[in-house]
Amino acid sequence: MSDRHANRADLDHLREFIASRAGVEAFVEPATSVTQTTLLLVAGDGEWTRRRIASAQAAADFARKEKIPVYDTNRVGIPQRMREFDQRQRRGGPQAGGSRPVANPAPAARLDPRQSAAVMTLEMIAGADPLPDAHDRDDLVTLLRQARGKAHPDRRGGDRSMWDKVEDAARTLDLTD
Repeated sequence: MSDRHANRADLDHLREFIASRAGVEAFVEPATSVTQTTLLLVAGDGEWTRRRIASAQAAADFARKEKIPVYDTNRVGIPQRMREFDQRQRRGGPQAGGSRPVANPAPAARLDPRQSAAVMTLEMIAGADPLPDAHDRDDLVTLLRQARGKAHPDRRGGDRSMWDKVEDAARTLDLTD
């Protein structure tokens, strides 16, 4: 699991999202073996953002301080309006709430569990924020480059263990050169 906790910029981003959108709700996503606890904010129109946070308690405290409802995704799941927003973005449909269109509207195909684990491995090694559900191949390639940069044996005293994990993930995602 990454040791990267929410920093001031992450919290400022979350506050700005809340202040600039209507109907925002918070969803706490629990830590897994490869990702840290995250706080998912979803606006009334389905637009969303996600950032790492120190703990579920820190996420709940943040939401209460910001006076927005907070839910546990293990209990309530992800709101349907978020999925609908992503679908509108991929189709290039009407932009609700002044949202920006997605730069590359061709999303990656749904990932199977092995591929999802590979993406999480790359995120962890790269120290990157989780990719949005509507990511595309270019996002995966960028993430792979970041992970390779952090895991290169020359930067790790010749240790190849992280490099091998990155390359295994690349093969799983069919991102090999």
